[in-house]
Amino acid sequence: MLDKTRFLGPVAPAVCPCTETDELDWPALERNFERLAASGVTGLYINGGTGDAANLTQEERLAVAEYMVPRLKAAGKLAIVHVGQTTQREAVALARQAAELGADAIASIPPKKDWPQIAEYYRALASAGLPVIVYYIPGVTGMTAGMAQLRTLLDIPGVEGIKMSDWNIFLIRRIKADYPEKIVYTGLDEMVVPGLLYGADGSIGTWINLLPEFYCKLWTLAQAGRCAELNRLQTAYTEFLRKGWQFGILNAFQELMRSLGYAEKCFRAPAVWQPGSMPEPLLQELLADLDGLNALAASMS
Repeated sequence: MLDKTRFLGPVAPAVCPCTETDELDWPALERNFERLAASGVTGLYINGGTGDAANLTQEERLAVAEYMVPRLKAAGKLAIVHVGQTTQREAVALARQAAELGADAIASIPPKKDWPQIAEYYRALASAGLPVIVYYIPGVTGMTAGMAQLRTLLDIPGVEGIKMSDWNIFLIRRIKADYPEKIVYTGLDEMVVPGLLYGADGSIGTWINLLPEFYCKLWTLAQAGRCAELNRLQTAYTEFLRKGWQFGILNAFQELMRSLGYAEKCFRAPAVWQPGSMPEPLLQELLADLDGLNALAASMS
């Protein structure tokens, strides 16, 4: 039986920064990896959407996993490799490499197929021998599902969990009730506290890259049932997100990553964000808010 305890808590979806010509910026990638690996997060989610995996070549994704997985294992951190690809054979190749590297699990968004074919896809991934985490993100895939469809995936041998990036967080409660042995992550940053309170085993959200210790405190408070403090943090956090997202969710994220010296650029063409394009007063306000969020979380011992 899978040891769920290794999977609990916040898992940071690592960025794969790029240069002006959209090549992998390895020095920035390594700095970000070391920063996150040294934080309190449970581990890293490698080559996901936040890692701009859809715009990486197969060879680049293999290289990123080869760099990160062994180092995470040496540090005693969780390593989940996202292997979703445009072809099943490439996805299976990524899954097999993850198994050879010693990753803890693989994850994947579903292909845009009918549900029987989607089930076959996850069976193929499970054949690599690692626990599989389904990634349910209808806002990206355009595919919505109810419990009947999700059951066809969760019942596959080797499928050990699901990442839920959807506002319908009642699905989290239903999955936890029917599959208490499965791992369930909440994926939307703006819904992290509701997701945890609905029973999620942890979170995988883009903004963990900027606020790793803040997310660790959210997890600790949720496990302790300290709802009043969680509400204070969620209220402050969603106000911060509201202000930043007026500039565009990923644009605001990239601007803050750049301003803090973490990465000059996170997402490749056809992304249209231009460094330094956020109005300076808004940027300074958001940077101050980041400090405020961390201070507020740190004050809750």
